[in-house]
Amino acid sequence: MALNNQYLILDSNLKRIGTLTVDGATKFSNDSIKIQLADSDTTSTSYDDDVNVGTNDTFNGTINLNAQSKKFDHQGSLDVLQGQPDSDKVVAGNNLAYYDELSGHWYVMYIYPTDDASSAAVKHTTTINFTNLCLYTLAHHYPIATTASASTIQTAFNQCFNATGWTLDYQTTNVMTPTITIDGKTKASTLLQTLIQTYDVEIDPYVEIDSQGNITKKVCVITDQLNADVVYNEAVFGKNMTSIKRTTVSTPVTKLIPYGANGSTIASVNDGKPYIVDDDANQRYNPDWQAGLYYEAIVTANQINNSAGLKSWAQDMLKLYNHPRTYYEVDVTPNFNPPLGATIRFKDELIEPVLDASGRVIQRTISFANPYGNTVGFGEYTTVQAATPAWMEQYQNALSKAVDEAKKDASSIKPVAITPDGNNFTDTTQTKRLILQAWEGSTNISSYIDSKGFIWRRYNTDGTVDTSYQQTGYLINAGSNAVGTLHGTIESDYIQDDPEIKLDPTGISYLGVYGPDDNGAHSATQYMARLSNGQYLTSRARDDGGSGDTMFALQDSKFAVQSVMLQIHGRHGGTFGIQEVNNTVYIWNIVSLKNDHNYILVRFPYLAGVTLQPTDKRVQQIMPLKGYGRINYDRQHDMVSIGYSDGSTDILKASDLLGGNYNVLYNFNITDYGIDFNKNTYQSECLDFPYFYFAAGGGQETNEDPHKVWALNVVHKGAEFEVYLDNDLDFPNLTDENREVETCNVFYQNGQPYMLFTFNTNALLINPASMEREKVYTVPMIKRSAASVIDKGTISENDNTAD
Repeated sequence: MALNNQYLILDSNLKRIGTLTVDGATKFSNDSIKIQLADSDTTSTSYDDDVNVGTNDTFNGTINLNAQSKKFDHQGSLDVLQGQPDSDKVVAGNNLAYYDELSGHWYVMYIYPTDDASSAAVKHTTTINFTNLCLYTLAHHYPIATTASASTIQTAFNQCFNATGWTLDYQTTNVMTPTITIDGKTKASTLLQTLIQTYDVEIDPYVEIDSQGNITKKVCVITDQLNADVVYNEAVFGKNMTSIKRTTVSTPVTKLIPYGANGSTIASVNDGKPYIVDDDANQRYNPDWQAGLYYEAIVTANQINNSAGLKSWAQDMLKLYNHPRTYYEVDVTPNFNPPLGATIRFKDELIEPVLDASGRVIQRTISFANPYGNTVGFGEYTTVQAATPAWMEQYQNALSKAVDEAKKDASSIKPVAITPDGNNFTDTTQTKRLILQAWEGSTNISSYIDSKGFIWRRYNTDGTVDTSYQQTGYLINAGSNAVGTLHGTIESDYIQDDPEIKLDPTGISYLGVYGPDDNGAHSATQYMARLSNGQYLTSRARDDGGSGDTMFALQDSKFAVQSVMLQIHGRHGGTFGIQEVNNTVYIWNIVSLKNDHNYILVRFPYLAGVTLQPTDKRVQQIMPLKGYGRINYDRQHDMVSIGYSDGSTDILKASDLLGGNYNVLYNFNITDYGIDFNKNTYQSECLDFPYFYFAAGGGQETNEDPHKVWALNVVHKGAEFEVYLDNDLDFPNLTDENREVETCNVFYQNGQPYMLFTFNTNALLINPASMEREKVYTVPMIKRSAASVIDKGTISENDNTAD
């Protein structure tokens, strides 16, 4: 079978498990793969754009004027019809491998979350998106922090790729030694792009595959120029080019003002002038040149201290910006397929001005299913602002995209009414809950709609709207006379830019650090709760002799242990609840009476120095549970959450439980929100009605097990947020190689909610457990303000309703 019409399907361990082909047992269609060495700027630069080179630029070595524009990317997508032999293997977390004839290399592409769709004939199709496995790996890896130092290319790239499983193949003569700093908080994928620009090199991350289709080695070539020795066939419009698009960044720069380290200028070596000009270019491109006007811009190079060096560098930079820069994108015939980096000559005598030039191929888009859709981009690199790769944007922002779609097209919003209490009434005085959700496609966007946007209308028996009835909100109570007469609608004008609640990254506080073994307390902290007096209660899992006990420790405001107690057979302690009654602290947890797999919900007071047996009379046995559960008590609302091992979570009133009634008010499964128990290390959870939070992530973050916290509304079940703790939040003093998120809990102070996080850390992975430290942080939470009332005039009929 030809290699240019197939993709190998690989599992998460890179073992071959199937094949996609154009015409085989499991077919694919609409595939498109784009690979690039640099970005192309397709919009005109505004007249006052600044050109900022970066915070660690240097004047060591030879500068290629296009280096600052380099940005490697490699991504794609394809469609697979479901119901074929290998269709179910094309899922997020698996990989595809394809062979590129031009380079002679195999490339592995990581599949990130898929989209499912149905055609009019009800044939289900899965659209998958994928990115080069190397980029995905680096996007979930944080190189160890290093101090600023002059670094060879080998030193810098080795630090970036350390412990990623990729072998570096240096095919470069680069001898530059710029100053490189690694802060320990920057993703390796971001650092990679910086190094590519700094050292002016190009990369080619590929894999070696054996005869069975299994990966034997992952290699990343680092070279001065890919395919620099390849001069490809001439491209001629009407022959092997079927269409051409030329984009020109139309505003050149003719006056450049450079700044060096600490704001230094070139005035001392430039006749007192802090700028340089190109008068020839100014006369050519600036119609106001006779009035002494120039097209101005500012560039900065923060690591250049020498004024003469700064001037020399600025003169080189001006050459890059003193003319309109041009980029070409062409559609080509299947037999015209130059490799990335190759130089080609291209002609089109029909275009004005006549096109007759040469340039390097900096972007390629290919398709096996439709090679007539191949495109090639070539020409001059142009500087663009760094942005999140498209594959990562889609990986993180499915919810925000659904919200955007709803804003653009109100008709795409589908209201869904839920009756959790059923609709059978025992008497006319009884009321039951009605919940209204808002969906855009397959995404619940309820958390982005103000409560006034959930509109309930009552209809009279003749079908007209009862204008005297006014109810809004995603949760209402209705009597028996409302059955069949209430309709729910969604008013799209109340869609908000933010969810109901979110974390405030600007207010993170580092409260302190403590050792796990202190004054009788042993083992790592599993969960922490803040008491009303500013002290803390923490749990630690103890399994001496297989007993499965929980140690609770009372710690003061500086985290010094004041006392401990031991709950026999209390299990892991990953989550527990605190209830304060008349200065007594009660703990909500589980217990296994016989140390087996049967569990009871219990409540007991914190008793300093006590070893509490399951049958101790001070242990209030509330009721048996249907399995192992994580318990949390919501002090603000007197409610309890019980999360089971399969992700199913029940929300109940504490009073019902204490009265012997397991009356579930709300139920949901956290696996519906993106967590995978087969990959993610589940840590803890917390209820602050109507919001529920849970956290996951292992000690050393990996691609599959990142440190994250999720939030959802338990009533309408809409997702509030999904935060990557290492990417989206900047925790001070959290640069340890081993950092395992443990606690996610909410407490209130002066009416303001805060998320409490604890991390079990170790500076180095090789350090013994005795060197572990617990670090504690708080993050303020922002509750969205209510939207202003929108006057919509007279109520009218709306087909977008839910009965």
